[in-house]
Amino acid sequence: MIQERINFSYLKERIKKYKKEIIILSTDNDKRFFAAKKIIENTFPNLKYLKIDDIFIKNYNLEQKKELLNLYKDLRKNKEDPKVLEKNFNNPNYFANLLLKIDKADGICSGVTHPTADILRPSFQILKTKDKNIPVSSFMWLSRINTKDLFFADISVNLNPSKEELANIAMQTADSILKLFQIEPIIAMLSFSTLGSGGNDPLILKIREATEIVKRNSKYKVIGEIQWDAAWDQEIFKLKVKNQHFLKLPNVFIFPDLNNGNIGYKIASTLGNFKAVGPILQNITKPVNDLSRGAKVEEIVDLVIITALQVINNN
Repeated sequence: MIQERINFSYLKERIKKYKKEIIILSTDNDKRFFAAKKIIENTFPNLKYLKIDDIFIKNYNLEQKKELLNLYKDLRKNKEDPKVLEKNFNNPNYFANLLLKIDKADGICSGVTHPTADILRPSFQILKTKDKNIPVSSFMWLSRINTKDLFFADISVNLNPSKEELANIAMQTADSILKLFQIEPIIAMLSFSTLGSGGNDPLILKIREATEIVKRNSKYKVIGEIQWDAAWDQEIFKLKVKNQHFLKLPNVFIFPDLNNGNIGYKIASTLGNFKAVGPILQNITKPVNDLSRGAKVEEIVDLVIITALQVINNN
């Protein structure tokens, strides 16, 4: 059933009814991790949230550790200095990705004590992408009482996407929202201009052309270029857009670059009192999600649940 707000109770039940144990890894060493772990494992008997750290790696089965090292050497053959390779192998973020690679774990949800690059780099090297022709991207789920759920992208990966990359980010995000949450995605391609009001500056043309790519290559409702206020407020939308095809306003907001996306979701979170869950990553072969370093315990729990749902959907 298509809805405007995520039915999180239903999604939790999907995890509880899943027949297999799901193992989600973290490399965070923070009191928030331990608080989240307690909530998760008390709520879901079949969901484990495990910390990978230096002690875990040191005590890992020696034979299996050798196999993992050989695998990593094969993956990075002629790409890495041997000293760098050895150092990376003993880094918890790399070790966690290798465990995913050999199916000793199902997903990664980490980042409250690591920059985004430290989470993504090992995944790019070890797990790689589902489709090498489109970028890995991320979106944030923003939730507030008495407000429809919102999704902002890209907020952590692509610095300055091209029109083709921007279109792919929009379509990936819409696909994820529909598949994970059963919510109809309606896309706004954000700009400082609404449907030509800002002229034909190259910054506007990129967004306008990205919108046309989405229209040609997907089934999703999309409007762009459009300003935030017109995409958010029904009265301003009627004034600026005059489009009778949009009976509902957008819930997916695609930002023109990483500066805008990252700033935008943090303003919504801090000033708008939205719960911000994510970043939720897309186009990696296995579920890997990057927590904001400012994430609250509830937001960590929710992202672990979403990571588990990605595991179930992949299987």
